[in-house]
Amino acid sequence: MQATILIYSVFNLAAALVSYPAGYLSDQWGRRSMLLLSFVIFLIASLGFALSRNGILLPVLFVVYGLYQGISRSIGKTLAADLVPPELRATGIGWYSATVGLFQLVASIVAGELWDHIGHAAVFYDGALFAVVGIIGLLVLLPRGTGNGLCLSASRSPEMCQPPSTDHERPTQ
Repeated sequence: MQATILIYSVFNLAAALVSYPAGYLSDQWGRRSMLLLSFVIFLIASLGFALSRNGILLPVLFVVYGLYQGISRSIGKTLAADLVPPELRATGIGWYSATVGLFQLVASIVAGELWDHIGHAAVFYDGALFAVVGIIGLLVLLPRGTGNGLCLSASRSPEMCQPPSTDHERPTQ
């Protein structure tokens, strides 16, 4: 029991510690690049969990999985904010979070069924498969350079993507 608590603590610590640097790098390299990196890390963690027969590797794999979680959580929400007009950012992040939560619920049910009927490795091979699907999806569906605060809706002019000014801002001279 204590080992499980320690492993999950290390997972959460890794996720927390990587979130800020991932956000910084996302501002430099773009959301797409960082999300691709997170899916590659998820692929590595999934294959590691599926193939590992060494219990000593479990904490290392949980750290790797924590890196994926920290990057994908922070950059995914940021990308959601980038893709909607400024006045709908909270709504966009809300829809993103609801969608991710519902897909995680379905994934958990599928994972439980795979574990019960096929075995634990099937769960992680399934995760690896969806990591590859995510990588392909990002490469095909998300334009290069996406992110860095870019407003990507084709129906809006670039001026509409600027954050609204506030009354308390002083004009520049």
